[in-house]
Amino acid sequence: MSDDATARTPVAPTPGSGDARPTQAPNYAARRMLVTTVAIMAIVAFAVVGWTVIRDDDGSTGGSAGSWNEIALISPVTGEITVIDGEGEPIRTVVGRGRVSDVHTIGDRMALVGTSQIVLEGGDEALAVPIERTNTVTPIHTAERLHLVVGTTSGGEVRIVDVVTGEILDVGAIADQTDPRLFAETIRWSADGRRFAVADAVFFRTIVVESESGTAGFFAAQPVALDNDLVATSQVISRQADVELFDRERTSQARVATEIPAGGLMIDDDLVMVATTGAVSRVPKGASEAERLGEVAVPSGATVTRVHPTADGTRLVVAGAVFQAVVDLDGRTLFTTTFTTPVEVDVPRPDWACLPVGGDETYHSIVSLETGEQIADLSGLEVTGVASDGCTVIGRRGDLTEVVTAEGTVPLGRALAASLGPDGRTVVRTTVAGTTELLRIGDDLVIGEPVDLAEVAPRNPIVAFLDSSR
Repeated sequence: MSDDATARTPVAPTPGSGDARPTQAPNYAARRMLVTTVAIMAIVAFAVVGWTVIRDDDGSTGGSAGSWNEIALISPVTGEITVIDGEGEPIRTVVGRGRVSDVHTIGDRMALVGTSQIVLEGGDEALAVPIERTNTVTPIHTAERLHLVVGTTSGGEVRIVDVVTGEILDVGAIADQTDPRLFAETIRWSADGRRFAVADAVFFRTIVVESESGTAGFFAAQPVALDNDLVATSQVISRQADVELFDRERTSQARVATEIPAGGLMIDDDLVMVATTGAVSRVPKGASEAERLGEVAVPSGATVTRVHPTADGTRLVVAGAVFQAVVDLDGRTLFTTTFTTPVEVDVPRPDWACLPVGGDETYHSIVSLETGEQIADLSGLEVTGVASDGCTVIGRRGDLTEVVTAEGTVPLGRALAASLGPDGRTVVRTTVAGTTELLRIGDDLVIGEPVDLAEVAPRNPIVAFLDSSR
């Protein structure tokens, strides 16, 4: 393993823009490999997630969903951070490290994404992770961790950044590859964020990296799902696939012929998967045949392209370009709907209790993941933010902003921007006049007196809710 495989870089006290490094020319042979395997499996931009379920003895997943006690107001121009409390009073200011286009948070840790670097704030010292302008940066939320996956759409290096510890898993370096051709959209991970699998387009294999040891293991074919003991892979043969479960010693624990899997999750040594045709199957450890559980109704001409485990690993959100469904682990469809035009559906968090159905500018409703019941209508609303449980959203309906929950709708009027807190009852709004204010929504859905943040907020701030108790 090379020295830079887990490198961490302290941030200099003054920002530097940095130039993007030139990208490598695409490897068309490698790309053809993905066309014949990964693309056939309909894996698109983190659309398919391999996952596993780990629970505490009491059934909890740890943490305190929906809680916050600080708000970070970030200047998109300088990156300067002003942290305030729930009353709008300033707590501290953090020096800016350059332009910021996005922010990802867990607890009181922040990852500020710019064009040439990701700055990790909240630890003993700020850390900078250099990136290229052509890189994609995608978050992976697990039960107690947050990672960012840095890659390129044309294939190349893939780095996995732990937002809390600052550790970086450089998959190609760990695998001793001098010219890796890895595609970030093929990544799979365990529910605790300790194991990751990526398709290797050079050697037509799966690379599994361990976050704690920084070591790699190698398996045949393409990744489908994994946990801390098993890896499920798929070898596409014509219009079918051989799906195999391997243990850590690469000993086969099951091998079955199935329809081509679109994704799934590992639970109790079983693989529960959904095929591109909509078939839901279980492959237990030691099996020679897949057990058919049910089938998602896929519209004519469509295929399953997305499978997202959610609701603490008890539900699968299944989607294609023009449909979306919720399925339990027994293969029963609890909810399904179709769209009139193609929609890039949102990726659910692993601990959501509700699902805002839809994506892009087309949303349908909020549904309960437990029952599939529709609890709120989202027709005509463009969702821009979701509470930590998935049951409350904020969005725009024309020129007007509103919060929607099962209890009703809270109009917020015209706004340049509005950010919903994880509790679903707090909003930071920037008015059309440019004033930033903190709003509290009561249990009766009435907005309390706004707190003016003009003296502490930068112009058009990026807003992040923090929980320093985690």
